[in-house]
Amino acid sequence: MTKANKTPQKSTEPSLNASLTPVRCKLTKVKFWVFECNPDIPDLDSPRQQSPTSHDSNLATCKARLESLVKQLQDNYAKWQLAQQRGTVICYAIEAKKTKCLERSEDERSTTYPDDMLLPSNRLAIIASIFGDISNNAREILRQLRALCKLPGAAADTIFYRSWKLPQFVAFTKELSERYEQESLVKKEVAENIAHSTERSQLISYTTFWEFPEHVDSYVQLGFLLLAEEISCK
Repeated sequence: MTKANKTPQKSTEPSLNASLTPVRCKLTKVKFWVFECNPDIPDLDSPRQQSPTSHDSNLATCKARLESLVKQLQDNYAKWQLAQQRGTVICYAIEAKKTKCLERSEDERSTTYPDDMLLPSNRLAIIASIFGDISNNAREILRQLRALCKLPGAAADTIFYRSWKLPQFVAFTKELSERYEQESLVKKEVAENIAHSTERSQLISYTTFWEFPEHVDSYVQLGFLLLAEEISCK
């Protein structure tokens, strides 16, 4: 008898592609489950984790812009204080000139608005316009701060100095802007009317309104002291 020739059997070793495909699928499912149950774990395959440069660039841009805006706020407040002092001196000068005019008898005075009242009145009007400019600038700074809060990334939740986040700077500037606007209207009214007062009591009231501001007062000064303390640690 002759031995029957055995037909070669096909190898039963698993195909490389057939074995890898289900393993990769299982790994993908496990990875999805891990990150779904633990969202705080960073995904190293995520484009955000692989490219932190843009995130850091946004924070650096935000910090630089914030420093510039805060500097503008501080400079404008210094201008406000200087204008406040100069305006007070002019108000007292107008009050003195106007008082002498009102004390004269009707026969002695030809007008209640003498010629030497024109120059201080014009100067006071210029100073009043400075308050309006500062008020407008504060509104623009507020707009830019709100825009910074909308930058991509974590800028709005980042502490750039000691403890304040961007929303705190926005809240500070918002209240400051409102106070500037209210006080600038008072200054404008005083500048337009003090020289035309017809009674001594009106003169005193206008000078008092200017010298002792109701809105940009010691509360605002305290706010700027807190702001200076906040940014002292850069």
